[in-house]
Amino acid sequence: MKQKIAFTMVLLAGFISTQAQDYNIKGKLEGQGNERIILRGLNGEITVEAKNNSFELTGIAGEEPFVTTINTSLDRNLYLGGGKTGMYQPSLPLEIVLSKGANLVITGNAIDINMASVTGDALNESFTQFRKSELHLVKEMDALRRQLVETRIMGVKEGMNEIGKKMLENRQAMAASRKKFIKTHPDAFASIYFLSLTAKEYKTAELEDTYNGLSETYKNTRYAKGILAKIEALKVADAGGPAPDFTKPDVNGRLVSLSQFRGKYVLLDFWGSWCGPCRAANPHLKELYSAYATKGFEILGVASEKVSGQAQAEKVWKEAIEKDGLTWTNVLNNELSMKQDVVQLYNIEGYPTQILLDKEGKVIGRWLGAAGKQLDDKLKAIFNK
Repeated sequence: MKQKIAFTMVLLAGFISTQAQDYNIKGKLEGQGNERIILRGLNGEITVEAKNNSFELTGIAGEEPFVTTINTSLDRNLYLGGGKTGMYQPSLPLEIVLSKGANLVITGNAIDINMASVTGDALNESFTQFRKSELHLVKEMDALRRQLVETRIMGVKEGMNEIGKKMLENRQAMAASRKKFIKTHPDAFASIYFLSLTAKEYKTAELEDTYNGLSETYKNTRYAKGILAKIEALKVADAGGPAPDFTKPDVNGRLVSLSQFRGKYVLLDFWGSWCGPCRAANPHLKELYSAYATKGFEILGVASEKVSGQAQAEKVWKEAIEKDGLTWTNVLNNELSMKQDVVQLYNIEGYPTQILLDKEGKVIGRWLGAAGKQLDDKLKAIFNK
């Protein structure tokens, strides 16, 4: 009997161990030394110290592939003048796909970790293949950025303009390269993912054709569903129909849908606690809400927080709402099991973005940045007839 119990406990321990280590990552990066490696996992950051350039990470994966980032604590920032106490441009991390049972190997150089090779499954190998396809453009852009900083420090305005033109050409070449990769690699998970990121660069018919040209393998993922939602939203917008509906949790965890505000004029305010211009616009929004709320005007704030993990996102979001005294409905776009990415759905390219909807839910105004006087004039024309 004791032997049976002991054997059962061994099996249970093995099961728990397997469940607790849904993925395993081993890496060796030249120049990493004993510095820290930081992975943004499903439940926040996971940090380990490397030993002689090598490291290992384990953790729990979700039910479907999850794209996240891994970075080094080595200082890779591009400083814009004033030394390391001045402004800087952070270097890019390495994008990696976490999935159940993944056994991954990362190799490369710590300074260029964003271009490291990740092998071990088809998901990550497609990302490695994608990185190789644009490696020359990434290196070119990195060189241009450094030239721009040097020219700026020297104060050569003509040189800055010339470098700026080359940077624009590089971005255009990179956009074309990504479109080519997506079209020529229909079976790659990277194609679904990067199409979801670059959907705003496509017109409606082109986006639909590109999506339809991809294989069905990964079309059950959140990234594919986001593309479909975007296509439907664009079709509605093209036809002059209502803005796409969405459902998100409010500060009390209750689910709120845009459609429940039908019959009112609604201002969708895309913001975040980290966004200075967003926070600066809140006092005026409070004035507008006070003036027009009783006349049929509503504000629906949609926050996206730049932190790791839902718990931290909720914390900073709620603190900002309380500090700024926001009394209208606010929802969070950072929930862990995100079914709709509203930022992607509405093609948000910067913060704040404010979108005004009429009583039928149709878009009658959209502004990148605080709308200010334009919104004031719209509301005066609507409510002070």
